[in-house]
Amino acid sequence: MGHSLNELGELSAPKIHGGMGFKDLSAFNLAMLGKQGWKFITEPDSLVARIFKACYFPNGTFLTAQIGHNPSYVWRSIMHARFIVRGGAKWSIGSGASIPILNEPWLLNGECIRSDILGAHFVSNFNINSLMNLHDKSWNKHTVRQVFSGDITDKILHTLLISQVDADIVIWKAERNGRYSVCSAYELYVSELVDSSYLWRPGYWTGIWNLKVPPKVEKLTWCICRGCLPTRVRLLDKGVTCPTNCASCDLGYEDFAHVFFACLFAIQVWSTTGLWGSIQHSLSTTASATNAIFSLLQNLSADLSQQLATVIWSIWKHRNLRVWDDVTETSALVVERARNMVLD
Repeated sequence: MGHSLNELGELSAPKIHGGMGFKDLSAFNLAMLGKQGWKFITEPDSLVARIFKACYFPNGTFLTAQIGHNPSYVWRSIMHARFIVRGGAKWSIGSGASIPILNEPWLLNGECIRSDILGAHFVSNFNINSLMNLHDKSWNKHTVRQVFSGDITDKILHTLLISQVDADIVIWKAERNGRYSVCSAYELYVSELVDSSYLWRPGYWTGIWNLKVPPKVEKLTWCICRGCLPTRVRLLDKGVTCPTNCASCDLGYEDFAHVFFACLFAIQVWSTTGLWGSIQHSLSTTASATNAIFSLLQNLSADLSQQLATVIWSIWKHRNLRVWDDVTETSALVVERARNMVLD
């Protein structure tokens, strides 16, 4: 119902930001590919890891490897997901003897010291044990402050050194056990690594999802507020040849604001419910019909919000019966159908 009028990316936005919370399949696929890249790091002695290392990064690691010349499809696919592995990988510092200072995620929260910082050439061949007091496993503050700028110094000195950790190992920062999981990699992708905020829409979306109404009512209310309800005006905008007059009152352009709040039949229905006064107030104090719905959901009681949503659904049901079955209903029947939905 109207989803074809919306881009799939918008459906994968979080519910609290106006989406449907669907999984982004391309992101999920990258998260699964990232798991193979993670194994190159954590299982370097496996046959697959040794083969790929010999072919593509004989003198380095997966995190620093280049795509190379004439790469295989599998390698290109895994490399395409490497940014996820980089985003979630973090060194757990043991001796520090195997962790280069530059371009490795060993700082707090998995950050790196980039090789393009001022003075990077002075530490390019050193590991982080050269910044530590090995006798008590602490940072050599004098050395750190002498080599790095103030902001990098703060990050280094706030990076924990745990005496119980003996070996340098790469852990997955998004899981408590330090092990890569496709689920946490997906969450990392959508929440931190890729900016999808352009798909978000402002509004009181939680008011829709918190309604104690049938899912079809929530879905219709969401479609209305996202602007993807297939009214005649909306269909015409999408290239569908159809009349533009309201199917219920035969007056005015049939956009959603008219169908639910300006149509003479809809006004009669709202007057029967006793909600018309609240609706008029919201329409007069907000910039659009969508904002009016959000305002009503935010200010009405839970019972009245349920009534609002079910009546909206019942009005749309009435409109569809007129269009497709040529059935004419009374306003009392529309209100009664909505009331029964709340009782059920």
